[in-house]
Amino acid sequence: MQLTLPYFGSTRLGLRHAGWLAAAALLAVLWAPVLQMLTTMWGKDPTLSHGPIIVLLAGWLVWGRKAELREWNAASGWGLALAALSGLVHVASVFADLEFFKALSLLGLAAGAVWFLGGWKNLNAVVGALGLLAFTIPWPTTVVERLAFPLQITSSAYAALFGGLMGLPIVREGVHLFVVPDPAKDPVYSVIVARQCSGLTSLMVLLALGYLIAYHTPVKLGWRALMLGLVVPITLFNNALRITLILVAGTYWGKGVATWVHDNEAPVLVFLCSIGLMLIRWAILTWTSVPRFSDLDDSPAREHGSYVIQEPIADPQ
Repeated sequence: MQLTLPYFGSTRLGLRHAGWLAAAALLAVLWAPVLQMLTTMWGKDPTLSHGPIIVLLAGWLVWGRKAELREWNAASGWGLALAALSGLVHVASVFADLEFFKALSLLGLAAGAVWFLGGWKNLNAVVGALGLLAFTIPWPTTVVERLAFPLQITSSAYAALFGGLMGLPIVREGVHLFVVPDPAKDPVYSVIVARQCSGLTSLMVLLALGYLIAYHTPVKLGWRALMLGLVVPITLFNNALRITLILVAGTYWGKGVATWVHDNEAPVLVFLCSIGLMLIRWAILTWTSVPRFSDLDDSPAREHGSYVIQEPIADPQ
């Protein structure tokens, strides 16, 4: 027997719908302070300035698969376990005041609720959007500190290498780069690869972009993980190229031009990284769609990806 609630317009809310409303209200109450924290971080942290755009893209991903979310006639005990575990993690993170785990645990709680109430099919429809939302969460300070300095060192080392290949007499001392045409005189130009120039901001943006491209690439999970992993070397290469261009501009055209390049070249390099990711996507799709001899069998014709391999049939005479 179904316990019915009062009418709202032309829709009768049953016990199942009341459960949905209760779950949505609980998630809203839990998310409210976390969203306030995130919006503050998006406004003051340049590595997270893309947060509002990511939220809109996540909503677009869910909207694109809304047809798969119309039926909620399945359930999973694993989803309940995930929701319970995420709830415990959220309580602990609030107690310890860990901003990263506050938001991450709520994403897990949302995934567990969908999995429990709608089964694996519905979870599969929203898991991509929930994964994208993870790129709106500020990383733990310890992780950022441990990543920033190695990125600074790596970017400065490759910038010195690229500058040397372009004919610049560069002397590197840690994260300090000097253009020294005459060792007996002062450097004509120098830069310090600070934390803001380590490439961490570009890395955060490009990881989200790489995730989105991998999500829309119809290949196995391993290939998608490879695409996301290649974001790191691409970011390092482009950040080193960015620093090299600043050195070239400062050496030949002065500090004013170098400052202008520093302030305006980042969007161009992000665009170039995007082109690189699309080329990687094209290469993976090409590689995975080409038939190989190991894929052939004894049948006269066999489909492989977008190809149909037709084998000759012997003449009965």
